[in-house]
Amino acid sequence: MKSILFVNGCIRGEESRTLLLARRFLDCLRGKYEITEVSGLCLPLDREALEKRERLAVQGNWDDPVFDEARRFMQADAVVLAAPFWEGTFPAAVHAYIEQICVTGMTFGYREDGTAEGYGRAKRGVFFSTRGGIYSEGPNKKDDHAEKFLASVFRMLGIPKTDTVTAEGLDIIGNDVRLIMNQALREAELLAGTF
Repeated sequence: MKSILFVNGCIRGEESRTLLLARRFLDCLRGKYEITEVSGLCLPLDREALEKRERLAVQGNWDDPVFDEARRFMQADAVVLAAPFWEGTFPAAVHAYIEQICVTGMTFGYREDGTAEGYGRAKRGVFFSTRGGIYSEGPNKKDDHAEKFLASVFRMLGIPKTDTVTAEGLDIIGNDVRLIMNQALREAELLAGTF
């Protein structure tokens, strides 16, 4: 059975609208995929942890617990990441997770021409997010760094395709939040049908 790694970056837990979208998508895939959830995301790398990781990488010793998240990422057939839109991107805990899985020599490397080559087996990623404002178009579009950044990291790690499902405009007074969420939930269901 194929596996999905679900990275839960929803700080508000089960009250999160972002998590609601991701759970709807994953519920549509239960029985078709084995789903592993990563929650309680990692702490950022400090100097000591980074030096340890670099020392072990030189030795090719990938069995140390410092590489647990990277190993889990490498074993997934698809990766789903859910995180709210904060300050143009997502919470720091998600960035710390990305630091944990980006390991030169293990999850990616560089070709002779300097381009990155991902070593993971996942060929598809999905990013779920919710936003208070409108960032898919208009004057705020330039301030959305989350979707572009995550797709770039996933490409570096070998995931050529990243789909995004967002519900936006949720904090704009007068917007029908229920309608916006229902449309995004339907989009999540339709996307699950393509997996």
